[in-house]
Amino acid sequence: MLLRVEATDAYANILLDARLQSGRLDRPDRALATELVYGVLRWQGRLDWLLAPCLDRPVAALDPVVRVLLRLGTYQLTCLTRIPDFAAVDETVTLARAGGAGRAAGYVNAVLRRMAREPRRAEPDPVGEPGAYWAGPGSHPSWLADRWIRRLGPTEAGELMAANNRVPPLTVMVNRLRGSIAGAAQALNAASPRATPGRFVPGSFTLRGAGSPRELPDFDAGLLIPMDEAAALPVLALDLRDGQHVLDACAGGGGKSALIAAGVGATGKVLALDRSPRAIRRLSSARTRLGLASVEAKLYDARGAGRAWPGRFARVLLDAPCSGLGTARRRPEIKWRRRPEDFTQTATLQAELLAGAAGAVAVGGLLVYSTCSLEPEETDHVVHDFLRSHPGFSLEAPGPALQPFADPAVDGILRAWPHRHDTDGFFVARLRRQS
Repeated sequence: MLLRVEATDAYANILLDARLQSGRLDRPDRALATELVYGVLRWQGRLDWLLAPCLDRPVAALDPVVRVLLRLGTYQLTCLTRIPDFAAVDETVTLARAGGAGRAAGYVNAVLRRMAREPRRAEPDPVGEPGAYWAGPGSHPSWLADRWIRRLGPTEAGELMAANNRVPPLTVMVNRLRGSIAGAAQALNAASPRATPGRFVPGSFTLRGAGSPRELPDFDAGLLIPMDEAAALPVLALDLRDGQHVLDACAGGGGKSALIAAGVGATGKVLALDRSPRAIRRLSSARTRLGLASVEAKLYDARGAGRAWPGRFARVLLDAPCSGLGTARRRPEIKWRRRPEDFTQTATLQAELLAGAAGAVAVGGLLVYSTCSLEPEETDHVVHDFLRSHPGFSLEAPGPALQPFADPAVDGILRAWPHRHDTDGFFVARLRRQS
């Protein structure tokens, strides 16, 4: 799985879920496999920083199999406490032989034995040398650490990166199409670990130390939707009413479509678009599990939504494709996958999608633009350029329920921060069509 994540655009959570479903591991070993995969990805920068003095070449110059094996062994040696050093070394060498890197088994053995034997490197001071610390033992790419330090200052940037390195809890939303919040609370409280209600979103629950959401009660029956509280903010910003027709312009797997469907009631309708056939397949599967009878899934590029459905919808949600850096605590591989030039490419697509979706909003209706990113190129800049070219729209402040996320400087803008709210990073703009 670690090799797949490094070599392709695969996400660890999807790979891990599929492997653990099809495998025969018992619960403790499933938990260990999860810890190893996410731990190595989360702390990859630190592991490479620890490995560097023990190597005769740069980490990037290693064969991919050897590089992943050394990270895996180093994680067990330096970050876990219940695996003896000799077992971590021996198992990693055995994996080298079994995984097609037998010729490098001696090298893996020598490096890991040196790692286990020698004292740890002295870490840079995160206050005096923030760039060196966060690009090394703080486990973030140097370009990203420098970017955030310049934008937020060293203290807040450090708090954000520390939050990215913490293991997030499992958060779920109650699907009110399948049951009540009270019923879900009763079922979750009978499980282990027990759930606590979310801090911000009604019908959300947090489970710390939980495993796969598939193991939760009534998951297969569609009662629960795995979703961070911040990811539900765009739906709350829509200010839904019974009977409304809503366009979910980039629906993905359908979690937000389900929340929208519950918000508009039995007489409402949701048109869920996505240009990815894979996303539409996931959405079609979700329609059955979640009971989305009022949701129509359609393979379509939202850039043409205004031409296809001019002024048709009271509410339009554009949860746009983005860098995804706001989800780094849940998808740690994302910070190693992104590059500085990515922001320009995604911002161009986002602007085109926003312009296309805007034409489908009825006069007097709401358009909500959101991203799981807090980078200015994908957020403020896109909204600013849109408002300049679409004078019929204006930003509108949200209701009191969303005030914890409101930007005090700009009405109509919401920001959720991992270090401030203990959620994923999310940006939401609420746009009213006046004419």
